[in-house]
Amino acid sequence: MREKIVLYLFTVFLFPAVVFGQSRFRVETAPFSSSKYDEFSPTWYSNQIIYCSNEPHELLATYYDANNKSLYNIFSVEYTRDTMVHFSKSGVLSSNLITPFNDGPVSVNASGLMVFSRNLDVSKKSKDMRNPNNFLGLFFAEHVNGDWKYKDDFEHNSNAYSITTPCFSPDGRYLYFASDMPGGYGEADIFRSELKDDGSWGDPENLGPVVNSAGSEVCPFIAENGDLYYSSDGFEGMGAKDVYMTRIIKGEWIAPIMLDEPINSRFDDFGLITNGDFTEGYFSSNRKRTDDIYTFETRFPMLIDCDSMLENNYCFEFWDEEYSSIDSLPVTYEWSFSDGTKIRGLRVEHCLPGAGKYWAKLNIIDNSTSNTFFTQASMEFQLVDYEQPFIKSKKAARVNDPISFDGLETNLPEFRIESYTWDFGDGTYDTVAVSEHKFNRVGIYNVKLGITGRMPGGSKRETRCVEKQISVVRDNQSLAMVMAGALSMDSYLNMEVDSSDGGPVDSFFLDDFDPEEDVFRVEVLASERKVAIDDTIFEPLRDSYEIKEFYRSADSLYSYTVGEADNLASTYNIYTDVVEKGFTNASVRTYVLAELPTEVIAKINRDFAELADANFEFDKTSVAPGSYSLLDEVVRIMTENPDLVMEIAAHTDNIGSFEYNAGLSQKRAESIVSYLIGKGIAAERLIGNGYGESRPIDTNSTEEGRMNNRRVEFIILNKEN
Repeated sequence: MREKIVLYLFTVFLFPAVVFGQSRFRVETAPFSSSKYDEFSPTWYSNQIIYCSNEPHELLATYYDANNKSLYNIFSVEYTRDTMVHFSKSGVLSSNLITPFNDGPVSVNASGLMVFSRNLDVSKKSKDMRNPNNFLGLFFAEHVNGDWKYKDDFEHNSNAYSITTPCFSPDGRYLYFASDMPGGYGEADIFRSELKDDGSWGDPENLGPVVNSAGSEVCPFIAENGDLYYSSDGFEGMGAKDVYMTRIIKGEWIAPIMLDEPINSRFDDFGLITNGDFTEGYFSSNRKRTDDIYTFETRFPMLIDCDSMLENNYCFEFWDEEYSSIDSLPVTYEWSFSDGTKIRGLRVEHCLPGAGKYWAKLNIIDNSTSNTFFTQASMEFQLVDYEQPFIKSKKAARVNDPISFDGLETNLPEFRIESYTWDFGDGTYDTVAVSEHKFNRVGIYNVKLGITGRMPGGSKRETRCVEKQISVVRDNQSLAMVMAGALSMDSYLNMEVDSSDGGPVDSFFLDDFDPEEDVFRVEVLASERKVAIDDTIFEPLRDSYEIKEFYRSADSLYSYTVGEADNLASTYNIYTDVVEKGFTNASVRTYVLAELPTEVIAKINRDFAELADANFEFDKTSVAPGSYSLLDEVVRIMTENPDLVMEIAAHTDNIGSFEYNAGLSQKRAESIVSYLIGKGIAAERLIGNGYGESRPIDTNSTEEGRMNNRRVEFIILNKEN
């Protein structure tokens, strides 16, 4: 087994090329790798690359195998980097680590602890390479006074099996290695051991049947992002050993992904190391006459474990429950949308123009006037595009027809995009935001779009990707059939809605109306300006109805209503009557029973108006004692209704300057606010405003009119529907 794990890596083959053509990777032979000797299994340490080589050396004795070939020692080469990497002359890493057997490979953790592989017995008397009982194990060394010194053995070494090709995880928590110990799935498996708090290493853990096969897995390497790279001959690859990548997602290793050519070939490819974002690295291969180390650069990032792209859709079904009590009325349901669309029907389908804020209302239209009799339900909502890279393209095309692939509609808020990568699923790639591509074979292609960039303040580059299936067919008839199927499948797809539960929906059920808690009144007038109840505008109604005033704070309007019923149908006759009396814009509104303190406040306003000159002494701002009983009633209403917020609005006539009247009314409003606060009402529930002479409700030409204008109003701000 020892030979299968290690010596299998050193078989000699012939490979003709050194630099490869336009593919995902640019691969070249490393400058320190010779054409005469073997070099393999590189690793990084400080400003060095440490690797294995059988190049002869002059330190101590050079040992040879039965074929008179030098054994492998641990070598290193220093490098510097400016615009490119420059390597110094290579040599043996340390004479302290030379044995009469093959030494290496090596891994070094962030604290400078080295782990390396070699035979368990390295004494000169045991230098027979063919001894099947001299298994491989792991050993530790540390850097002391400028040189490497042996420290101790790995505690799980055994005379019954081999352990080799070690690698520390970036955080040093795990030690990965290959072994043929019992409990595996093939000739050699990848295991790992966890570092315990006391400095010992836990029992080896097999990475499982997803990572390992019935063949041989060796040379694990854990990248900074946690991805595992290793070599295997047990999967259906390109030839002998191939390099694979896997990662843990949701606690499980995903199925290994074989790297593309020219990293992999029909020969042995192994010992890959890479930087954190897989843009460059090194690997070993025997694709030429000897084992050699190659450098690689990634022209196009690997797009792995991409999410299926979610199609943004803005078409929905809107509906609400029908009220049986109005079935006999001459009315029609009509949906009204904020984009200006109106559709009649209780259950309708509507496509909105795109992401954004919208409102929808279900109105009941009076057939005789075509006016809105009642707004049964309404809601505001926001459509939000899925946060993802977005592929804008056709879903199907004929062979060799150009398809435009557009990534500019990607929706990744705050993500600073640095580059785009297209993987068209046919072995071709591109790195522009908008690309045109032709597929030359019939099939279904998983096209991937990767977006690479950084979050604000982040130094680490991230790549996020999605994939979308593109059907490529032979002729127009096939294309028509595919498109017809796609359209029926995609009808009314889910759309993400910014709602209370944040979940995707494909219909809206508007349900903000509860008839059991509401009363219905016919609104005959809505005005920005307060209108006196005895105004002549209400004369046609005065003999038939009591006119009530409410303040609609949401619209900043004064609302004047007549009639009251506990069901909608009962208001229709009132509605038609007031329309006939000339109030053609009348409509029915609901008022919550719990809000009826509004009417008590309205009575207080009327009482305050009758005592206008008694509320404050002339030219004074303090409240007169005669008003205390009315203010105490306001206190009672606000105490019983703790959600009420109230404006105290003070007004004057036009006697005096405008500035004087404005200041006087403001101080009077604040005086009432102070009184209410003194009675226990929270200050944040009270707003005092002085309007001076700016809002008269009567003429200032008569004393009676001026007295009406000298008033204080209590206005509930937050309780009207």
